[in-house]
Amino acid sequence: MKFYFDKSESIFFGIGSNLNDPKKQILKAINYIKKEPNIEFVKSSKCYLSPPMGPQDQSHYFNLVIECKSKLNPLDLLNIVKSIESIMGRVENKRWHERIIDIDIIMYGQLEFRSSILTIPHPLAFEREFVMKPLYDINKDIYMPGHGLVKELIKKCKYKVKKSVNLVE
Repeated sequence: MKFYFDKSESIFFGIGSNLNDPKKQILKAINYIKKEPNIEFVKSSKCYLSPPMGPQDQSHYFNLVIECKSKLNPLDLLNIVKSIESIMGRVENKRWHERIIDIDIIMYGQLEFRSSILTIPHPLAFEREFVMKPLYDINKDIYMPGHGLVKELIKKCKYKVKKSVNLVE
């Protein structure tokens, strides 16, 4: 049984890939999310190319953020995200290793949530320019609970993007 909130909230998903035509994988993930009956797609940020955070002997990552609306609770959203990753062929690997798709719940409105399997806002998002810049693309005045205004957090990011890229040529 799913638990729903009373009103629809803005949810921001970070989506990234560095394998098997990464831009195609990101578009595929977005399409899977759009097909979910309890999730309404709102908009997408620009796509950014960034060096890997982990081992440097892997390809650069393509990353973006999408905004959606939903009344689903965070754990049900996590189950949907994990299901999409699985359908797309993601295999659990060592931390920060290459992957066909990575979908993270970055923010859920102004909710601060912590369980053994999920923390919202994403606990390391504020360090990652490839998350902060896309959030800023979507909403110039967005506030990350517990951290501050994204436009200020961008200046302090530890992990930088290389450049923005077109998702569709």
